[in-house]
Amino acid sequence: MVPAVSGTTVMKSVDETTTEPLPSGKLLVRMPRTLHAELARAADAEGVSLNQFIIGALTGAVGWRTGGEGRPAPARSRTLTIVLAANLAVLAIAAVVAVAAFVLAWG
Repeated sequence: MVPAVSGTTVMKSVDETTTEPLPSGKLLVRMPRTLHAELARAADAEGVSLNQFIIGALTGAVGWRTGGEGRPAPARSRTLTIVLAANLAVLAIAAVVAVAAFVLAWG
C-alpha cells in the first residue's frame, strides 16, 4: 500500500517492502539580487537558461551524475567553442600564407 504524501511522489525501494517519498523537484531559493543577476549573466554567456545553469552548478557541486565519485567534466561554453574555432581558422590561414611565402622564396 502506498501512503498519500502531499507535494511529493512516492518512490518504491528496490525490495518494494518500504516506500520513500521523493521531492517534487521544485525548489524556491532566496538569494541576493546581485547573485541572481550574476547567475543570469553567466547562464546567458553559456547559452543556457538560468534554470539549466543552476542545475548544472548544483549537479557538479554534489557529483550527482557520477554517483559522487568525482565531478563531471564541466560543459564547454558556447563562447569558448567559437573562440577555439576562430583560432583554428587563423592558424589554417597562417599555415597557407607560410607555405606560399616559402614557395615564393624558394623559386
